[in-house]
Amino acid sequence: MQQNINGSNIKSQIRVSSLSEKEEAQETLEIIQEMSQILNCGLDRQQLAILVSMIENGVNPEALSLVVNEMKTELNTYKKIHKQ
Repeated sequence: MQQNINGSNIKSQIRVSSLSEKEEAQETLEIIQEMSQILNCGLDRQQLAILVSMIENGVNPEALSLVVNEMKTELNTYKKIHKQ
């Protein structure tokens, strides 16, 4: 009987921990989005979430920033050439 109670407590703690982690991750993303807007980065919440995920999975942040800047430059060039 004691084992079931402990098992239940562990499961409850895991759920609470997961919820807290999710809330913390969302709060962190909100802060990153606010910083992005202040710095006029031109990245939306979904794009920022993808970049954060890439960094968390080991992508070098400096290299990633260079790629993002290059892509933005290429997009602006494309828009100028194909102006409608």
